[in-house]
Amino acid sequence: MEYNSKFLKDYVESGQYFADAKRWYEFKYIHPFSQRSFVIILTIMICTVFLGLATNIYKLLPIIVELKYSVNAKTTANTSAKIIRADQIKDNIELSVTDIMVRNYVINNENYDYSKLEKQFTVAKNNSTRLVFRRFYEYMNIDNPLSPVMLYQKNATKTSTILSTNYLNNNKVVVKFNTVAKNDSGEILADQVWQATIDFETDKIEANLPSGKRFNFIVTDYQLKLLEDNKK
Repeated sequence: MEYNSKFLKDYVESGQYFADAKRWYEFKYIHPFSQRSFVIILTIMICTVFLGLATNIYKLLPIIVELKYSVNAKTTANTSAKIIRADQIKDNIELSVTDIMVRNYVINNENYDYSKLEKQFTVAKNNSTRLVFRRFYEYMNIDNPLSPVMLYQKNATKTSTILSTNYLNNNKVVVKFNTVAKNDSGEILADQVWQATIDFETDKIEANLPSGKRFNFIVTDYQLKLLEDNKK
């Protein structure tokens, strides 16, 4: 007992007791807190890096971008929206949209239905330069003996089918198409294959177009060449 008291007295007086008590306190309370803090900080850093990486990847997506277009109509009667996917030309959304406009332009120019002449002229005028529209007007004029108006009048219609489009560059395309004219009884009056070489200008397509902004497509040159006449 006396030995233990003497040992304890020397242990305290030497200062070793307080040093050991400090180390025990640090081991019991300080070290676990430091470790937890380190784990928390490391976790926050990892999460920050992960979120930054995820944000950068998200900015690269989506590969398919949704674009909004508006179409003006004189009246809302008998008017409906037709949704067309602009993905005909792989990895080129601008040319894909242009391809839709080119096909519609050719079909509008080459189709014939006497009851739709006013609309046909309006579309041609809105999407052509003055010179190109003048050529179209002169072609359709009744003074031209080859005008569809003179050939088919009200008794026949002509429909066009696009066979292929070949883009020579971003402003020039060669379109191959077939036209078939039928009278009211279904008899085929003409069956021909044509080639149209078209120069055009378009607006640059942007993902964030303002609401109601018009996408301009203008044909600056339109040259036709007959390839086949299946009725001869």
